[in-house]
Amino acid sequence: MEEQIKDNGKAIYSLGIHPWKIEDIDIASSLEKLEQISSQNHILAIGEIGLDRLIQTPLSVQIEILLSQISIAERAQKPIVIHCVKSFPELIEIRKKHKSFPWIIHGFQKNKIFADELIELGCYLSFGKALFTNKKLRALFCSLPTRQIFLETDESDVSIKEIYNKVADIKEMEVESLKKELFKNFKTCFKK
Repeated sequence: MEEQIKDNGKAIYSLGIHPWKIEDIDIASSLEKLEQISSQNHILAIGEIGLDRLIQTPLSVQIEILLSQISIAERAQKPIVIHCVKSFPELIEIRKKHKSFPWIIHGFQKNKIFADELIELGCYLSFGKALFTNKKLRALFCSLPTRQIFLETDESDVSIKEIYNKVADIKEMEVESLKKELFKNFKTCFKK
């Protein structure tokens, strides 16, 4: 973590222990480092952190590490970027107990029931390239309030400009209006 931050002093980051990396790192040392640097101004959020049923690490271990990072985020007063795969019921139960700071659900592709519950719990849902091909997701997206969404590229080959254009078309709004709405979300979520 420190090496990447030192190399680029002007960039902003989100940092956290992704569930896929749990088996590869010293958790205690990584949590300690995260605690030490999480309150720095260029650390915008804690994440991606979360739960993933498709990996070998037991869910109970993932939950323990997630809770540790949520505590760090709460002390640092930072939003959290969540990775969640096939673990939404568990994630929602955790969110009900930890609502003091915003959560952004990265790459959301679930149903309206989960979307509505997460939004009611004060979460933001982030969408990307899947909106181009997943008709059910697109229909869900159209039903959601713009005030609690974000857009992302993640690791796709689609530019953020293409995603904004597609979403503006889906939402039947001007790209500039969409940008203004999402910038409001950014300022609210990150207190900027």
